[in-house]
Amino acid sequence: MTVQKEYGDFQTPVILARDVVSLITKKFGVPGSVVEPTCGLGNFFEAAYSAWGAQISYHGLEINQAYCNSARDRFKNVENIKIEQRDFFSTEWQHLLSRQSSAMFTLVIGNPPWVTNATLGLLNSNNLPEKSNFQGLRGFDAKTGKANFDIAEWMIIRLVEALPKNGVLAFLCKTATARKVLIHFWQENTAISNEEIYLIDAKKHFDVAVDACLLILRKSAEVNTTASVFESLHDTKPVSRFGIQQGELIANLFDYQRNKHLDGTCNYKWRSGIKHDAADVMELTRCKDGYTNGMGETVQIEDDFVFPLLKSSDLANGRLIPRRSVVVTQTTVGEDTTRIHSIAPMTWAYLEAHSARLDFRKSSIYLKRPRFSIFGIGKYSFAPWKVAISGLYKELRFEVVAPIDGKPTMVDDTCYFIPCATEEEARFWAGLLSQEDCMRFLHSLVFFDAKRPVNVDILRRLDFAELARQHNVFDQASLYLQTAGRLEGKKQQMLVFESEDEYLGKSGTLPY
Repeated sequence: MTVQKEYGDFQTPVILARDVVSLITKKFGVPGSVVEPTCGLGNFFEAAYSAWGAQISYHGLEINQAYCNSARDRFKNVENIKIEQRDFFSTEWQHLLSRQSSAMFTLVIGNPPWVTNATLGLLNSNNLPEKSNFQGLRGFDAKTGKANFDIAEWMIIRLVEALPKNGVLAFLCKTATARKVLIHFWQENTAISNEEIYLIDAKKHFDVAVDACLLILRKSAEVNTTASVFESLHDTKPVSRFGIQQGELIANLFDYQRNKHLDGTCNYKWRSGIKHDAADVMELTRCKDGYTNGMGETVQIEDDFVFPLLKSSDLANGRLIPRRSVVVTQTTVGEDTTRIHSIAPMTWAYLEAHSARLDFRKSSIYLKRPRFSIFGIGKYSFAPWKVAISGLYKELRFEVVAPIDGKPTMVDDTCYFIPCATEEEARFWAGLLSQEDCMRFLHSLVFFDAKRPVNVDILRRLDFAELARQHNVFDQASLYLQTAGRLEGKKQQMLVFESEDEYLGKSGTLPY
């Protein structure tokens, strides 16, 4: 099992390989040569040779010596199928692909490892690319895990860069990986075309619960920044298109065109909830003797730093009466936590008793911070009312989060919210955000197969003022929008406007 994990080993069933080859033939015709960088046992070559025969050349590479030997034995009587044992990451792909037949197009086909660089690192695997932040991430994003990537993403990018003009790539991979690859080349303004994603049933073919697809693209002289999505390898009509439009990523261009009037600048600042990376210590459940933590220990501490908590699953399922509480050690990021010792000595003693867990949390964001620090905390966290949404679920659901027993309810770091001063304000925006046009607009931006479908980058694009205008409630909305920053801990100019035009100003944009 470890060997399978290390190599991301999911051998392509012959029936699936044949469907892929058939699709390539219909779209591009017969290639001049076929290269498979991770050929495994050779199922793609069997399908390709059955369809295209000996008129073209086949070149397969495989790192696993046992697989390489099996594939060689399988095709030992076929002169134009070459199988060699070689490491992908040490291969000069541009040189190798430039030597292929130029009379017709070169096809690079395959099924690369379905595993991340972090997983391979944990296995102490040598089957890794040279360490580099190839995505160009900086600061907080790199530190908190966004720099983790599928090995397939790295491999496909390298192969497309090495493809000769008119070369075609057809790879099975996770849908999210395919999308990241395309976005990478669109942002780099790389000349590719014919970008298409064909969804496949990964459970049926590989017995894994993941969204997967066949990614197809062609190296060309033109730059194209959109891709079609098909429900299966046999469909000829796309169900959607996604791409970059005016510098922004759109998940569904069909729906976006109908609702793009809502795309603008958000007048509230969406915030994520509390991040602590120690749920077994920091999250508590009320019991008759105080609280119980995630390790089953009975905890007796003061209530000063304990607040009601809602998690993603609560918001997604409409469970708005908190079943958990969370220890909130700071009111702002970086605040000195030693004050807890004098205010709530039992709470401090509890934290110290679990210092081995808290002081050695893996994320580097806790380094050189006060002991027992948390993130995603600020004046906004203590707003009495919130409108919140889970970032993890495939259903978009905005919920009003109320205070409990005079204390503001917190949400965890997989949730996003806007702070509100009153119940009336929260219910007003929750109602508007749940309107059909708003939902369609957000749906056009969300990739629901992503690990976290909803994120701040998507939410911040929703123009609250335009949404209010569309539903003829701008006058009421403007009262809230004027002071949208008051719970952010910032000084906010208090303005009264004679009319909507004066509020928007000559530029037609909001003043916040």
